[in-house]
Amino acid sequence: MNALPPELIRQIVSNIPKSSLSSCRLVCQTFNTFAFPTLFSHVPHWLDYKISHQAVLSLVHDAFNRPAVMWSPWASEPTEPVDDIWMGIVWKLLMKADPPGSPLFKEVRGEALERRAQLTPQNFAELSGREEMSQNRLRTGQNRSLLHRSYSGKFDWSGAKL
Repeated sequence: MNALPPELIRQIVSNIPKSSLSSCRLVCQTFNTFAFPTLFSHVPHWLDYKISHQAVLSLVHDAFNRPAVMWSPWASEPTEPVDDIWMGIVWKLLMKADPPGSPLFKEVRGEALERRAQLTPQNFAELSGREEMSQNRLRTGQNRSLLHRSYSGKFDWSGAKL
């Protein structure tokens, strides 16, 4: 696969149905690199309060497709911990690199620091250099994404129906 030009691989991946992108990521590292951003392109929208709130509200106002019982979009957010997988996906999309502490993390900024650094919701903002990415923002985005998925049917992380 390494002999194929990136433009060709990008074209191949762009023609694969979204429901098959999870499997496509398993082909090789290069396919994973091109499939990942497409597969998880919806994730950053859940980190934006206005966009995520609007998505949940659109289900509230959809009388035919919404569930009979729904959590109020104005209620307080759950206080469950941020999932490591969610946090890793957000990191990879925002930073375009593997998260610190993962076996694939290769970036060298301060060698000793990077070897000891393990990505957590508490240090996400500090390690990423993005002050706005607080633990609460990560948790809120994760919860709104899960909430929307639970109300709109069974979805995988890509948003494709199972």
